[in-house]
Amino acid sequence: MLRRLRSATRRLLGVRRDSTYYLPWLTRPGLECVVLLSNIESRFTSGRDGRDLEATVTQFDAEGRIGGVQRVTLADSTEAREVRLTPTGIGYGLVTVAAPQIRSDLYVALFDGDTYTATHGRHEFVEHYPAWTRAVLAVAGRILAPLGHTVPAFSRDQYAYHGAASRSHVLLLNLSNVINRIRVVARRDGARGGTRLLRIPPLGARLLDVGSLAPATGPLTVEHLRLTANAWFNLYLVGAGSRDLDGALSLMHVK
Repeated sequence: MLRRLRSATRRLLGVRRDSTYYLPWLTRPGLECVVLLSNIESRFTSGRDGRDLEATVTQFDAEGRIGGVQRVTLADSTEAREVRLTPTGIGYGLVTVAAPQIRSDLYVALFDGDTYTATHGRHEFVEHYPAWTRAVLAVAGRILAPLGHTVPAFSRDQYAYHGAASRSHVLLLNLSNVINRIRVVARRDGARGGTRLLRIPPLGARLLDVGSLAPATGPLTVEHLRLTANAWFNLYLVGAGSRDLDGALSLMHVK
């Protein structure tokens, strides 16, 4: 019932969902980021005979500006290519990959020469709102923002951790062409903690330190995060150690 109601609401508002494969990206001094392109999963299907598989990698910075476009061709389904991403802006954002012939998960990897971490992207969609709907959301957002709220069109729950020796950062991706106000509320043992309202430009991103919502109460404190937004979004968890973002990092996709 809820799914049908959401579909009817999108049609009423004129929202279009464009199929999109996306991944996060993150760079730091001494830490590089690459997108790994391959069609490896098609080796076991009828797509194994594909040739000249084209892919266009578009990199957006945290403000949603295009930082680079790279075009790559895989000779066949056994070839893999690395697309090195350019450090731009404050060092994180969103990458989209347009590759109609590739039928395989793609990966993004962070590496410093000795260690690396990798995670896969998602083949979902980016929401496109017509001008009048964008205007309505903008007005509603400006009214609700001083109260610390947003239009509750989408929500999700996520657990994260933080402490003196390790912590989570939440990399939030705005998967729409509207300004997305995402409200994050931390709860611990059923009690409400800190709240943050993030304003993310179209196709932009924000990196939230979970520890900024509420101080840790032990070596490792777990927070239940409730995220509410006026447009479609997703998130990745960035794990850090005692040196925080200046040390080794992990990058994890969550469902």
